[in-house]
Amino acid sequence: MLTYKWQELGLPIKLEDFSDYEALASIIKITNGNFRLIQRLFSQIERILEINQLTSITTEVVEAARDSLVIGIK
Repeated sequence: MLTYKWQELGLPIKLEDFSDYEALASIIKITNGNFRLIQRLFSQIERILEINQLTSITTEVVEAARDSLVIGIK
């Protein structure tokens, strides 16, 4: 699911790249496997990438996306 969402944004995912792996781990931790939350989080990630003209998903992007959602205690 996560690799599909990554590719849906047109971004290559490289698990051997520490920043991709770290961002993926953050997404898993934040969403705890909740598919609906993954959808919402990736919508915000896409928005942040577009607004800031970024080309990769980083932990900072994931954290910014999480902060823009109401998903409970950090």
